[in-house]
Amino acid sequence: MGFQTMPIVNWILRWTSFALAVLSLAASVGLLIADYAIDPPLGFTAAAISAAPLFLAGASFLIAQTLIRPRSADLLKNVLLAATFLLWGAVQLMPQNTLSRRLGNVVIALYVLDIAWVTIGAVISREKS
Repeated sequence: MGFQTMPIVNWILRWTSFALAVLSLAASVGLLIADYAIDPPLGFTAAAISAAPLFLAGASFLIAQTLIRPRSADLLKNVLLAATFLLWGAVQLMPQNTLSRRLGNVVIALYVLDIAWVTIGAVISREKS
């Protein structure tokens, strides 16, 4: 029974991750369109419109990790990146205050860490080959 349910779980995870990724793209387009609208569509706040693609992309990427099963170091890097998107989405929903500015700076530092990690890893692997 366990062997038969695993493909179903993987299928659900695959399509959930796919759907969230597509929704994040649609939400990004909505974000750009909302910049030109007089009133936010469907009564959403500007903060919610900004946060939606971040939450959706972060959740999609986090779910995808269960499917791609990366090595430990890559898993850590990918989970950190997904968490950064989720944190950035949370910051978008917060009122402007000291905490939100500090968390915004944490998001920047995490993105810098991620891109440095990728860059250094690429340079080292290039040197080895």
